[in-house]
Amino acid sequence: MPVLLIGSTGMGKSTFGNYLIDPDEAHMYDNQTFPIATDNMPMTQDVKVVDKTVQIDGGRDYFIQLIDTPGLNESATKDLSHMIDIIKKVNECEEIRACILVVKFNAKIDAQYRATLNYYSRLFPDLFESNVIIVMTEFKTDEDSNKLRKRQNIDVEQIKRDTVSELCKCSDKKLTYSPQIFTIDCLAIQDAAKEISQNVRRAILDYIFQLQPINVTNLMVAKTDYIQQKDNEKLKELLGEIEGYKERLIEAHKRSEEALNEIHKKELEITKIETKIKNTEEKLNQKDTDEDVIAAQWSMNEEKPVLQFSSKNFSIKSQHEIKSYTTWTNGQCEFEEIDQSYNEVKGTVKGEFIHGTYATVIANTKKRIKYAKEIEDLNKKLEKETQSLTKCKKKRDDDRMTYQRAETEMELLVKYIDMRRSRAKKCQSDLMKIDEAIQRLRELKEFDQSY
Repeated sequence: MPVLLIGSTGMGKSTFGNYLIDPDEAHMYDNQTFPIATDNMPMTQDVKVVDKTVQIDGGRDYFIQLIDTPGLNESATKDLSHMIDIIKKVNECEEIRACILVVKFNAKIDAQYRATLNYYSRLFPDLFESNVIIVMTEFKTDEDSNKLRKRQNIDVEQIKRDTVSELCKCSDKKLTYSPQIFTIDCLAIQDAAKEISQNVRRAILDYIFQLQPINVTNLMVAKTDYIQQKDNEKLKELLGEIEGYKERLIEAHKRSEEALNEIHKKELEITKIETKIKNTEEKLNQKDTDEDVIAAQWSMNEEKPVLQFSSKNFSIKSQHEIKSYTTWTNGQCEFEEIDQSYNEVKGTVKGEFIHGTYATVIANTKKRIKYAKEIEDLNKKLEKETQSLTKCKKKRDDDRMTYQRAETEMELLVKYIDMRRSRAKKCQSDLMKIDEAIQRLRELKEFDQSY
């Protein structure tokens, strides 16, 4: 269950991440999964992904994949480097169950937090549509803290509403819902306060697990201001080139229109001929095989007044070569002295007969023998159709050669326009593919080194 943690320095993000994984004091103070910032210096310098089985009171175990992200808005080069690392890690997860925005209770939303939240809302628009959770840290729940808030006239619910409103303003995508919000003290000291924090932790995990995961594969990287400025300059240049190519394309289209029409006619004719050839080939495939087929047959039918023992000779002749035969009786007679020659099967049937069908003999040949004349006619037809197809294709190819220069020019112009449109689209986009972002990062580093 991948879960994304977002927050700027000093908001308690790493502390909350540790508490969500394991609230035990030894883990929180001595053996932390996520190092805690000191002197307001950020400890999350890189993207860190931790896979843990989280235990909940009552014996429930949940597998959670917690992704701790660094803050942004340091410098163009550092931000882009962080962005690339974030995208690589998140793409490996394939899906995100929830995005937790961590902010200290009653804290001011600074510029870094605004920039960070704006970036992630552009990066995960689908995630921000439904799966955002707000966790307010350092919310003391002991009796003295509750009294102090009352004495200072601190309206907790109003602060929650103001925080949600402020965070929603930072989002690039306007939220159409009010995110679920929790308040928690991850470093509670008193037993009663610890129990409250444990209950909140349980509620957060339960809420996360009921959310539907959001697919986050093949994510892209957001551009820095410097890159956007350079892309805007390039965009103007590309749009001018596109207009020039479009004018040339209109002229080339007029010259090649007649050629294209002729080619289309020939393509339709070719399709019709190919259909005829396919039908002829199917007929040939059905007849020109070694599959058995009936060449001739004989049946013994008797209508006698009384039961009599007798024998009867039979002879089956076929105009085709006989390859095999089969016999059948009703059980009251039997075949004797059956002889098969080139085009005849003959023999004797003996038994007691009165009336009905007593025996049958079927002489078989091969399909390609029986249908030899039809096969010959089909082959001639196929040859004629093939010649017609070859002739039609040659005419089509001649038409193409006649107007090749105009057609080639059109193809090149369309290609040039598409290439520049693709580049223009990339310039207009706020996002880049990973390989593009890495190349831009190299350019930024070279630019930094030149000054």
